[in-house]
Amino acid sequence: MKEIEVKFKVSRPEIIRKALEKAKAKFLGRAFERTVKFDTPDDYLRRHNLWIRTRTGFKNVLTMKEKIGRDNKKFKQREETELEISDVQRMGWILKRLGFSKTLVMEKYREKWRLKNTEVVLDKLPFGNFIEIEGNRKSIEKTEKILGLKPQERIVLTYWHLWEEIRQRKGIKNKNIVFKNRPSETKLILVPPPGVEPGFRV
Repeated sequence: MKEIEVKFKVSRPEIIRKALEKAKAKFLGRAFERTVKFDTPDDYLRRHNLWIRTRTGFKNVLTMKEKIGRDNKKFKQREETELEISDVQRMGWILKRLGFSKTLVMEKYREKWRLKNTEVVLDKLPFGNFIEIEGNRKSIEKTEKILGLKPQERIVLTYWHLWEEIRQRKGIKNKNIVFKNRPSETKLILVPPPGVEPGFRV
């Protein structure tokens, strides 16, 4: 499946939530996600523009992504193949036994919304808040306008690339994207609790 998306850095995610509610977007849930990216010690996958990862959160999945053509300043494109799995730890063990022993970890809180023909997610990572919009080019552009986002501020880099830039700029040694003090609340929430509006925060 082809994946086309853009992301924006946001300083006040609550403004985006209000815009989504005003546009009658459907709230799909919120979860703490933990992603483990695998590669060989000599970075074979990265050198061939491939990514393999496991992820927990909304569901347990194994995903392979492949870069399609060249990224530009407008859109990021990937070919994505995803498989739901029951045990991410065992899958991780299998991947390591197959030679994908180099791992990187990413943690984030993700909030999912559906607005017309796009999926909109609000992500809280250790280095900031972001919004990602996935769909086709036309639907992405329409959603940007509805949410008051500026096309010239699009980001088409992955979170891994953004973190690498920050690491180099600030001299940070840790390659993993993890919270220093993560709240204990990590359970999946698919619907708001009674009496709470869809824009709630845990």
